[in-house]
Amino acid sequence: MITIDALFRGLALSLGLVTAAGPPVQDMEPPRNPALADSTWPLFHRNGYAQAAGALDAIAPGDAIRIQRLDNPEGGTSPWTVLDEPYSNGSQMALGSVQTGVVKWLLDGDRFEQVSYVPIPRGRFDFDWYVAPLANGDIITTSISRNSLYVLRDARPDCPRCPLVIDRVIEVPREAGRLTIHFSISYDGHILILMEDNRIAAISPASGRVVATAPIGTRRDAGGYGYHNAFALDETGRIYISNQQGVTALDWDGVRFSTAWEAAYDFRGPGCREPRRQSRLRERLRTIRGMICTGTGTTPTLIGTREDGLVVMTDGHAPNNNLVGFWRDDPPDDWRGLADQDRRLAGRIALPLSTPEGEGFTAENSPAALGNSIFIAQWAGFNPDCSPPKGVQRVDWNPTARAFELVWANASVHFNGIPTASSATKLVYGSGRANGCQLAYRGLDIDTGDLRLDIPLETSDAFTDQGNQQTVASDGSVIVGVRRGQMRLSRTPR
Repeated sequence: MITIDALFRGLALSLGLVTAAGPPVQDMEPPRNPALADSTWPLFHRNGYAQAAGALDAIAPGDAIRIQRLDNPEGGTSPWTVLDEPYSNGSQMALGSVQTGVVKWLLDGDRFEQVSYVPIPRGRFDFDWYVAPLANGDIITTSISRNSLYVLRDARPDCPRCPLVIDRVIEVPREAGRLTIHFSISYDGHILILMEDNRIAAISPASGRVVATAPIGTRRDAGGYGYHNAFALDETGRIYISNQQGVTALDWDGVRFSTAWEAAYDFRGPGCREPRRQSRLRERLRTIRGMICTGTGTTPTLIGTREDGLVVMTDGHAPNNNLVGFWRDDPPDDWRGLADQDRRLAGRIALPLSTPEGEGFTAENSPAALGNSIFIAQWAGFNPDCSPPKGVQRVDWNPTARAFELVWANASVHFNGIPTASSATKLVYGSGRANGCQLAYRGLDIDTGDLRLDIPLETSDAFTDQGNQQTVASDGSVIVGVRRGQMRLSRTPR
């Protein structure tokens, strides 16, 4: 019997949507950030390059899998999970941030448990979901309502079951600006955080001093919403930020910011009217619902090196979102540019399975990247129904042809979050609806897009992916932020 998947694959092959097997994926790990905890996943999107990928020894076909789920405190949702470096006994702290505070979970062999919860004063609509563990044991999170950064620690060093405590509070003066939740850690150890009114600040976690602030971009039309998503940075101090009108690259030298370049691009799409600046909450809600003409583009992801690589993201155009890439440094001397676009735009390709039309959602989830291979999933919101729009695709950047090339597109699989890709297992991971209301955790073959790992979950919304990547721990466990809880998938001895 010929299955629907087989029929689609045959049609896709004939239309060039998918190849029999793509070119081999090259894993290019960015330099490790010495300011961050030495773990497999110290930042959202895994690293400053926001790649959500690497040589990760995660669960794989043939493994016997244990599924564990814990409720979050206060019934909150923590879409993101990060990991501190393992304790001396081999156990590992996982960290999440719910609406009301920060949670410490412990991964210890077959045990998965909540160890500590620290309430943080936060506003009702602030979504302070960011948290980052540093190399010195500090754990950074935000309180937008207090315009402050909270610094947490284990009550005692190298103490797996010790509670977290608030070590100090960094109160950011209102005259320096109003914080958003989007921050990262520079390679020189500063907290780099986006501010309202399209500004960025550098804050010393040691002294609490605001070292510098700067506007994001110098163009008069460089406004728009810059808080929907995060930003990427590299080891040279270059920071890449997108908003609805384009992309800005800033250079941070440890003392001040300077604008390296700006590239205009309409991320919302032709025919979209400018949003009302005074209604940021309304725009945020429209974005969460995946409505057309929303978003600033996804969190930028870096591929290659600064000299010859790209910064890539997905726009919100209709009928199909596009994967777009900009030269990270100066375009090649012989680069003529794309017609009617900023010369810094290196490539653009329509994504066959990423659309805001019909029951679709505008792309908000960042791509994952291994080398020059980029993986994008069709988001279906925080509460996908039992027949969500499906689709996962791989696009490669061909540096010789200087063009994006669609390698495969799987229309039968629903990943509701940012994919995670592993060069060690040769899988790209995600979770979402399987058949009807059944939920499943899955892995696709990196080369072909074929389904290779299929772990049934439940139909309960308590296992619904909340839009994050799949965090991979040192022991190969996968942690997924689900509705009002955390799910762990780990290997069990046979």
